[in-house]
Amino acid sequence: TTPTSPCWRRQQRLSFCGTIHKLMIFAVIFVGRTGMWANLLLANFIVGYAASFSSRSFTLTTHQPSRLISSLTAQTLQIRGGSNEEQSDNINSTASVADESDDDNSSDSENEMQSLRKQWSTSPAVPSIEYPFRDTILRQGDTLPDLDDSIDKHTMSVPEQETKTKAIILMDGFCPYHGQYIAKAAHHIYGAAVIHVLSDFCTRYLYQVEKQTEHLSSRMPDLSNGDEVAAWMSLLPSSLDICGLYCESDSGLEDAENLGVALGIYPRCHDGVNTARRDKFTMNDVVSNAGLDVVKQKSCQTLEEAEQFAKELGLNDDASDATEGDESNSPLVVVKPHRGVASDDVYLCSSMQSLREAFSKIHSSPVFGSSTAAKHQSVLVQEFASGTEYAIDVVCRDGDRKVAALWKYDKRSVNGAPFVYFMTQLIPAANNDDEGPKKDVEEAVCNYVFNALEALDIRWGLSHVEVIVTRNAETGSIQVRLVEVNCRQHNTDFMPLTNACVGYNALDMVLAAYLGENDESSSSHEYPEETVHLRLPWDSLPALPTTRAHGAIIHFVSHLSGKISRINYEVFDQMEELPSVMDMHVYPHFLDEGNEIEKTVDIRSDTGWAHVMNDDEEEFQRDVARLIELQKEMFDVEE
Repeated sequence: TTPTSPCWRRQQRLSFCGTIHKLMIFAVIFVGRTGMWANLLLANFIVGYAASFSSRSFTLTTHQPSRLISSLTAQTLQIRGGSNEEQSDNINSTASVADESDDDNSSDSENEMQSLRKQWSTSPAVPSIEYPFRDTILRQGDTLPDLDDSIDKHTMSVPEQETKTKAIILMDGFCPYHGQYIAKAAHHIYGAAVIHVLSDFCTRYLYQVEKQTEHLSSRMPDLSNGDEVAAWMSLLPSSLDICGLYCESDSGLEDAENLGVALGIYPRCHDGVNTARRDKFTMNDVVSNAGLDVVKQKSCQTLEEAEQFAKELGLNDDASDATEGDESNSPLVVVKPHRGVASDDVYLCSSMQSLREAFSKIHSSPVFGSSTAAKHQSVLVQEFASGTEYAIDVVCRDGDRKVAALWKYDKRSVNGAPFVYFMTQLIPAANNDDEGPKKDVEEAVCNYVFNALEALDIRWGLSHVEVIVTRNAETGSIQVRLVEVNCRQHNTDFMPLTNACVGYNALDMVLAAYLGENDESSSSHEYPEETVHLRLPWDSLPALPTTRAHGAIIHFVSHLSGKISRINYEVFDQMEELPSVMDMHVYPHFLDEGNEIEKTVDIRSDTGWAHVMNDDEEEFQRDVARLIELQKEMFDVEE
């Protein structure tokens, strides 16, 4: 298509729509401790993830570049334990898999990782530290500095020993509107240093899959090697006051827990190690022992165990598979891995046959986030909890917990999949005034989540918690049950919506929790005077936020599959012109005729999103309904 055609202009607008408001936030020049490198980040204008550490840089390429959940977080089969053919063999050989012992699996995995570390030994792990800019405000008569001498004259330098500089460790900080935002805001708003580090999984991914080596020195030290840990720590200037550790990736959470303990920041500003925060069976068990309601569950090492427990839950052997809209017709069970992300390998089963198929797919499959290619030796079978699902973003500061955002999921059965996201709606956790109706459901949800975090000993940082709420039609009583706790951010670009509807966002709360002024701190850290208005006062933030407008993320669901024969830009125009649509993005892959499109079955297979916001509830609901209807007309495929 020629650059002057309307089609091309629409492509550009839709591919990069709504990113101007991020451009000013993310267009920042980084300066590394060991050298100078410039990297202008243009939010979603950037293709794929990009990260730079020290004087080196490396990038990740993805097939669908603007998507947050890319091949990095999805984990390719090369990292997860074999080729497609090997995975198929695993599915069809459950009997032989059952004979494999945990010890053998763990031993082989550890040996593989140790072999990789030997290959990496020529690039020792070193801290990659970014200090904040100093004296960068242009005054009358000043000119822009030359980049070659900006380190010495206009920007940062390692602080003097007597001056303490607050610092935060950032693990796997790839995403422009998550980890990289935290890094830039820490520098600019708090005058803090950022210590970048890669988890073992991301290091391995970049090395084995992306065939890169530039990143190796930015990996975390081998925590099983005391000398390597000591050498890494010795390179941290004594002037740094490490105030927290933030991990963006789900796959790096275990490494982040272990690294924090190794560096000695637990329990001062770190939660230590607790496998219950990552293992869904143990998580529910711990929460249940704290007196909170959870679904019935069993960890099953064999298919026979899974079948027996499913029978106890009422699953019938002759029922048909659950399809669109029939969840209430027969008892259902959920089959999932102990460790997972999003809806990966989560199956809703309404028959023994579907349970058997789900079990065989999960058992002996690679464990998500494992840097040692460990495999699942048991499968989690749970009671299906019907009701409304909520997601709660909570930020903790030494046990003081505050809700950053409360979301209500609209998931539907479509395209043969049971849990397809249609809308993630931002709702108030409290009334704007004392006269409104009591928000009993919202209050019950938030109280439950606070108690669940306490049970899991989560006292620091950001958590994204999902629960199911059921209300008894006769008594009106409310039952809240846990779906899962994730010790990371909500994996979507939530900041524009929460900033507009709530007035602040979870990531700025994280910075306030770790880097904010604290009366009990003896640090001599100097905060930038010119950004005092941008720093959130933690103690002034409410425990439960209100909203000043209706807001939601609409997920574009594909209802067809095949080669795209026509892109219906006139439908896109109708969507964009709806009064409530503030921002809209169609993934670039779907803007080329001839590319393949599949029916949406999970969050990874949608075709884009829209941010909608309106202070008029009726118009908001009308526009949401229209957007969902128009999704069916976005594309045509070849017959």
